[in-house]
Amino acid sequence: MFAYTIYRGVSEGWLDRVLLPAAERARMAVLNAVDRYGIVRNVCGAPDFDSPGSASEAQSFFILMEAARKACTML
Repeated sequence: MFAYTIYRGVSEGWLDRVLLPAAERARMAVLNAVDRYGIVRNVCGAPDFDSPGSASEAQSFFILMEAARKACTML
């Protein structure tokens, strides 16, 4: 969500593009947690969110982040 917020904020003019390197670093951290099937691992795992695992929420945030990055013309 951190990277998504930066990409979206820069695209909309709400945030300065100086924040984009932080978004890129955060994105790389997420990409390192994606397995070969495209599942984001080592997040608060469903259904109890009390241990590392995977969750549909993490997948959704990953897709939002990638879409916001693609739409960010400042990169």
